[in-house]
Amino acid sequence: MASSSKDDGFTCSSSNLGNPPPSKKQKETDIEETLDRLSELPDPLLVQILSLLRTKDAFRTFILSKRWHYLWTFACNFNFNRRNYIGGMTEEFASFIDYVLHHSVSSKIKKFALNCTHPDRYYSSEGGHVVHDSQICRWLTFAVEKNVEAVELYSNVEDGCCTLPESFCACSSLISLVFSSCCLGPDIVVSWKSLKSIHLEFLGLWDEHIVNLLSGCPALETMELYCVWEFSRLDIRSSKLKRLKLKNYTLLDDGRDHSLEIIAPYLQHLEISGELYDLKCRLVDVSSLVSAKLTFNIICIKDVFAINAEEFDDAEDSCGDYHQVFRNLVQDYLQKLSCATEVTMGSWFTEVLCMLQFKGVPVPEWKCKYLALELHMKKFNLYGK
Repeated sequence: MASSSKDDGFTCSSSNLGNPPPSKKQKETDIEETLDRLSELPDPLLVQILSLLRTKDAFRTFILSKRWHYLWTFACNFNFNRRNYIGGMTEEFASFIDYVLHHSVSSKIKKFALNCTHPDRYYSSEGGHVVHDSQICRWLTFAVEKNVEAVELYSNVEDGCCTLPESFCACSSLISLVFSSCCLGPDIVVSWKSLKSIHLEFLGLWDEHIVNLLSGCPALETMELYCVWEFSRLDIRSSKLKRLKLKNYTLLDDGRDHSLEIIAPYLQHLEISGELYDLKCRLVDVSSLVSAKLTFNIICIKDVFAINAEEFDDAEDSCGDYHQVFRNLVQDYLQKLSCATEVTMGSWFTEVLCMLQFKGVPVPEWKCKYLALELHMKKFNLYGK
C-alpha cells in the first residue's frame, strides 16, 4: 500500500512521487485516443454535440479529420457573438456569419442567437433610413426560411437599435424570442402564432406596441420585460398567458407621472423585481394569481431629484405625500394578493408592511400557504417618518 503525507491540507501519494510529467508524445496520444472515441459515435450524435457549441467553435472542428470537415454544416443551432472578435474585426464577424449560413445544409434551425455590440455597422442607409436588404435582416430572413424555433438578438442600445424586417414579424414557427435593444417599428404588424415565450430588454415599448404584441401572439404563455420603459398599461386578456416578469425600470427625466397598470385576470404567476425608482405599479385585476414575487425597490423622491440633477424643495413636504402614495399602493397590493398561495416579499415591501402594522392598519386575510422574505437591509428605514 502506498504511503501518503499530509501538510497544510495538501495530500500526496508516494506512488506518484518522482514520476515525470507526461511527454508531448504522450499528450498527443491521449488526444488521439479521445478523438478515436468520438469517431466511434454516429454522425447524427456528433452533429447534436456540435449544435451545443458556439458556432465559431463548432466550425473549428473541420481541421480534425476528413470526416469532420463538413459535420459542422449540419448543425441546427447557431450562436454568433460579436464579443468573440477583437475591436476592428466587424467585417470578419459579418463575413464569418455569411460563410456559415451559405454552407449550412440543415433543413431546420432550432436556435439562432446573434449578439451584436455595434448593430448600426451592419446596416446600410439611404437618406438616414434603414434599408431592409441589410445583413442583419438577411440573417434573420435566412432563419425564418429554415423554420427557426428560437431567436435571441442582442445589440447595444448606446450604439443604436436593430429594426426588425417585416418578414421576420410573420414567422409562424417561432416559439421563443429574446430581444435586447431592438425596435418594433410602428407600422409593423406582428404575427407570431406559435410564440410561447418572449423576453424584451433595454428598449422603449409604447402601449400600442404592447397591444400589437399581445394580439399577434395568441399562444403566448410567458412574458418578461427587463429595463423596458414608456408603456403605462399591460392589459392581458389571454387565458394562455400565465406568467409575467417585470424587472427594473429606466428612470426618465420627462417630468411625467410614471405609472403602470396591470390588468391580467388569468395571470397565475407574477414577479416584479429590481429598481423601479418612482414607478407606481398598480395591480388592477390579478384575481387568478397563484404565486407572486415582489422584490422590487422604490427610492425616495429626494433621490429621484438627485439622479435627475434637480433641486428638491423640501418646504412643500412633498416627500411625505410621495411615500403616502406608495403606502396606499402596498395596502392595495395586500388586497389584490389575498388569493395567492405563494408570496415572496423583498426588503422595501417588508419595510412598508411593517410600518403599516406599527400604525395599526388592518391587513386582509390571505390564503397564502408559503411566505418567503428576501431581505437585504443595511438599516431599518421606515419610509414616511
